[in-house]
Amino acid sequence: MKAYVKGNKDYEVIEILESYGGDLYFRTDKIEDDKTTFGYVRLYSMPDCAEWGCFNLDELQNSYGDNMIWTIKKENWSNINSYEKGLLELIE
Repeated sequence: MKAYVKGNKDYEVIEILESYGGDLYFRTDKIEDDKTTFGYVRLYSMPDCAEWGCFNLDELQNSYGDNMIWTIKKENWSNINSYEKGLLELIE
């Protein structure tokens, strides 16, 4: 299964992280090391401000705290559209 954010087939999603507050981080690429990445960020409280950019996984963990951000299992990615219809396009 392949997944793309909002139908943007330029960037295949390789991992999705979710915070306790419902923020979503769609990881599409690794940059430099395994902790710095490029992707799409959709904050639950500000969905209109969603954007593409770089983020660091260690910094995310530190800003949210222990056990407050986690990786969503790939078999559960179809549930992402409950946040926003059409947010994630899944292709078998």
